[in-house]
Amino acid sequence: MAPSSPKRRTFTYKKLDRLEIPLDFYLPEDAKNVPVLLWFHGGGLLQGKRTSVAPHMLNAVAKYNIALVSADYRLAPQVGVADIYVDVKDCVAFIRSKLPSLAGEGIVDVSRLAVSGSSAGGYLAFLAGLYAEPKPKVILPIYPITDPLGLFFTTSQPHPFGGAPPDVKALERFIDPESEVVANNEEDSKRNGMYMYMLQEANLASLLKVKAVDDTWRVAKKIYERGLPPAYVVHGDADSAVGVDQADEVVGVMVGCGSEVVYERLHGVNHLFDKEESVTLEKMYEWMMKHL
Repeated sequence: MAPSSPKRRTFTYKKLDRLEIPLDFYLPEDAKNVPVLLWFHGGGLLQGKRTSVAPHMLNAVAKYNIALVSADYRLAPQVGVADIYVDVKDCVAFIRSKLPSLAGEGIVDVSRLAVSGSSAGGYLAFLAGLYAEPKPKVILPIYPITDPLGLFFTTSQPHPFGGAPPDVKALERFIDPESEVVANNEEDSKRNGMYMYMLQEANLASLLKVKAVDDTWRVAKKIYERGLPPAYVVHGDADSAVGVDQADEVVGVMVGCGSEVVYERLHGVNHLFDKEESVTLEKMYEWMMKHL
C-alpha cells in the first residue's frame, strides 16, 4: 500500500497586480526544526503546475522528516526566464522570511534549504544555485534543462513519447507573448501542448527571451564565475524530452571546476521516469540529508 500524502497548505508568496502566485507547503507529523526542500515543476517554463509533484517527493516528507514546498511561477513566453528567475528569488526570500511564522514557531529550519526541480524546474534549481544569495545548501536537479541554446533545443525534435504533432492553431493564444500572464495551468488545458510545439519548432531560447549574446541563462557558462552549491543531478541517457547532453555539460564543468557533484546518469531511462510509484531516488535523498 502506498504511503498517504502529507497534508497540504497553500500560501500566496507573491502578488503582481491581480496575479497571485501560490506555493504548496507540506509538513511531516510532529515536525520540529525540519529542513526545507523547495521543488519547481517542469514544462519548459511554458506550461505546468505545482501540483505535479512526483510520488517519491511526497513520500520523502515523512520518510526523511522534511518540509516540502512546491511553487508555481510565471510562464513563458508572456514573460522571459529573467522574470521567472525573479519569481524563484522571491519564493526563496518568502521561505526564508515568512514561512517560519506561517508554519509555527520551531517547526521549520529555513537555514537548511535544498532546491530541486524536474526538467525546466531543474533549470530553476540550477539558477537558484548560481544566483540566489545566500545560496541553498544543496541543489537536486532532476533531468534538467540547462541551456536553451544547446544543440538539443536548437534542433527540431519529434514528439518524445510518440504522440501526434502539436495543434499550432489551438496554441495561438499561448504562443502570443502579449497574452495574459499566468502562473500555472490546469491538466486539461490546451496550453499543455506548448512543450511539444517548442520541441518541434526548436525555439525555446526565443520563447524564454534568451539572446545568443547573453550567457546569463546558460548554466555551464556561468559556473566558474558564480559557483554552485553541492549538487546531485539525475538524468536518464534515453531522455527524449530533454537531451542528456544538457546535464552532461554542466556536470562536466562542475567536475572541472572542482565543485561537489554527484551524477546519477541512468542507462536506458526516459523523461518523467520518476512519476512511477516504484521510484524512490533514495540515494539522492540520503545524500541531501547529509548536506542539510
